[in-house]
Amino acid sequence: MTLSTRRVLVVAALFTIAGCGGTTGQSSLAPSGMTSSAVSRLTVPTGAFFPVAHHAAVQRSIHPTYSTKKSLLFETDFSARTVNIFLTSQLSSGDPTPVATITEPTGGCPYDMALDKKKTLYLADQCLNQVEEYPKGSTTLKTAITEGLTYPTGLAIDKHNTLYVSLVGSGEVQEYANGSTSPTKTITGMSEPFGISLDSSGNLYIPDFGCDCVWELPAGGSSVTNLGLQDLTEPLQSSVDQKTGYLWVTDGQGDRVQVYQLGSTTPVETITGGGFPYSVSVQNAGKPAGETVYGDEGNSDVYVFKPNEYTPFATVTDAGEPTGSLLSKP
Repeated sequence: MTLSTRRVLVVAALFTIAGCGGTTGQSSLAPSGMTSSAVSRLTVPTGAFFPVAHHAAVQRSIHPTYSTKKSLLFETDFSARTVNIFLTSQLSSGDPTPVATITEPTGGCPYDMALDKKKTLYLADQCLNQVEEYPKGSTTLKTAITEGLTYPTGLAIDKHNTLYVSLVGSGEVQEYANGSTSPTKTITGMSEPFGISLDSSGNLYIPDFGCDCVWELPAGGSSVTNLGLQDLTEPLQSSVDQKTGYLWVTDGQGDRVQVYQLGSTTPVETITGGGFPYSVSVQNAGKPAGETVYGDEGNSDVYVFKPNEYTPFATVTDAGEPTGSLLSKP
C-alpha cells in the first residue's frame, strides 16, 4: 500500500466505526497491513483528519482560464495538492501538458470530483473537510460547502443537480439539494464509503473498503443494499458507463480493476493493475462516450481505454498520486 493511500485509509485506525449492515456480517477494520508503526510514520498535512469548524465561504471575481469546448480529463495529484486538466485528444502522447492546473488551498488534499449542470467543478477536500466549487473554465476557488462534512471523499451529482458526498470517517453519504449548502438527507448503514458514481437512472453506487463491498442507493431512496459483488479485496472508487450499464471498480489491495454488468455479481472483465489501482472515470458527457481512465498509485500512471475495450491504448506517465479522475466535457 502506498503512503498516500495510508494517509486516507488511516481514518479507519483513528475512529471506531460501526460495522457494516446488510448481509455481509463483516466488521469495519483498518485495511490489511495497517500497523501502529505505519500510522506513526505518516506525513499528514496540517489539519488532516481533525474535524474543522465551518469555513467562511470564499467569494471571488471569476474569469475563465481554460477552454471547455472539448472533452477534458481532470486528474488530481495528492502529492502536489493539485488538479491537472488535460485535453483528452492529447492523452495518447503519453506525456501531455496540462492546459490548466488547480492548486488546492493551503493544507488541502484533493480526492474525487464531479460536474453540475452549469459545469461547475466540485472537488472533495478531505483534509479541510470541505467540497470546493470552481466555476466552468476557472481554476479559481469561488466558494466551499462545509456544513455536515467530515473527511469528504467521493462525489457525484445527478440530473436534478443533487450533490452526493461520501464521508469515509463516519460511514455516511450526505445529500445536498440543488443550491443547498446544508445536507437535506443523510444515508447511513455503511462502514468506510469511498468513491461514488451514478447510473443513468440515478441509482448511486458506493464502494466501501471497510466491508470489501459495493452498496447501491436507489434513486430517491434512504437505505443502501449490498450488491454482493464477487472478487473484491479493497474497493475504492467506481464509475458507471451509463450507455452500456458497466460498473468499473478499482480494487487497491487486489491490484486490479473489476468491471461488472449491473445486475450481475461476477466481473465480466478483470484488468490487472500497476500496483494499486485507485481512481476511475467513464466519460458519459462528451466524446467518445464510454472512454475510460483509471489512475494507479502503485506506479503513478493513468491508463486510457477506448469504449468497450479493456487494454489501454494510452498511458499518461508520472501523474503523481492520482486520487481522483474525471473524464467529461464541461
